[in-house]
Amino acid sequence: MSAGATSAPVRLTIDSIAAGGDGVARHEGLVVFVPRSAPGDVVQAAVTVQGRFARAQVTAIESPSPDRVEPPCPHYVHDRCGGCQLQHLAYDAQLAAKAGIVRDGFERIGRRAMTPPVVHPSARPWRYRRKLTLAMRRRANGRWIAGLHPHDAPGWVFDLNDCPITDERVLATWAEVRSAAALLPQDSPKLRGAVRLLGDGASFVLEGGRRWPRARDFLARVPSLRALWWVPEGGARRLVADRRESPEPGASFVQVNPAMAERLAAHVVERVRAFAPATVVDAYAGAGDVAVTLAEGGARVTAIELDAEASAWSASRLPSGSRALAGRAEELLPSALPADVVILNPPRAGVDERVTATLAAALARDAPPRAVVYVSCNPATLARDVGRMTGWRVAHVESFDMFPQTAHVETVCELVPED
Repeated sequence: MSAGATSAPVRLTIDSIAAGGDGVARHEGLVVFVPRSAPGDVVQAAVTVQGRFARAQVTAIESPSPDRVEPPCPHYVHDRCGGCQLQHLAYDAQLAAKAGIVRDGFERIGRRAMTPPVVHPSARPWRYRRKLTLAMRRRANGRWIAGLHPHDAPGWVFDLNDCPITDERVLATWAEVRSAAALLPQDSPKLRGAVRLLGDGASFVLEGGRRWPRARDFLARVPSLRALWWVPEGGARRLVADRRESPEPGASFVQVNPAMAERLAAHVVERVRAFAPATVVDAYAGAGDVAVTLAEGGARVTAIELDAEASAWSASRLPSGSRALAGRAEELLPSALPADVVILNPPRAGVDERVTATLAAALARDAPPRAVVYVSCNPATLARDVGRMTGWRVAHVESFDMFPQTAHVETVCELVPED
């Protein structure tokens, strides 16, 4: 079959789940990625070749996998919502798929052999998200909709009625935002908004538009909001209004699953303390929760964070002897070393190559870190970065299901010097 050509439906057997959540089959020597399929499915699917691999669209399920379930979200079925990828899999099968994704990344990208890690389940597979980001579009009649993108049509946005993985309080705030949508910037038909739960309400971050003359009127119409940020087109994030009782960050990065975030943080602290460190560097430290815990336990911690608001909050809570540095990890890590343990907790893109180069070079010195504890939400970039860390051995890997119903998984990888 030539590249770009779509076949008549062919019979495929799904073997596994790939990193993005698609099922994996093989046809005429090609790896075929099949959205919304389950390991063990036998399907009829139209296959389209795309270079050295192919994609397929299921036209019929001949024999469903025993792991297949009925997705409870109408948007997942009727709107082909791309926010989730695995609602059609039983929860135990989701965990097994994620373990396979982590192992595959280490072996295929990082060239490190490993067995599938333990994936700790979420106590709440549904209604766990404390933050929801939606695309907003103004229709020709002036009405705004807010929703997500279909997995096979990323340029389109459907109007969201419910999101069963999101806390109902977040959705209630979104309902207030929708009711006040006429007060949003009117100079752009495309905006993006994020509602996040705070201790005493919610925050809202709006992206897009160049002028927002009615921002304070908007805040007055959304009573559950405690703080309002705006990122104008081509500009930096600014705090428009603030009625919070606490200065805790409301626009910086936060894990969306608070219960699993606590378990993950406790695990990271446990792994770091196993090395009895006197000094720790916490790179990509966020608001500093792990750094503060370690510092209160007696370690001298250097917390590195690019987001100025999060770094300031971290600095305000760290005890004497520890410090918070606002800036890029790749620029500040060399001067923060030596340290007994280094924590890396980067965004999905992983760490800059200068970070792994710094840690590889540390092995040539007399006192390299005893361990690197790398926390990742992207198995592919984790495996890439670990592959760069020559001289470091993977000592331990555990995963945490921070994002049930999706193909994403949080992984903690502990590395120690090979010798």
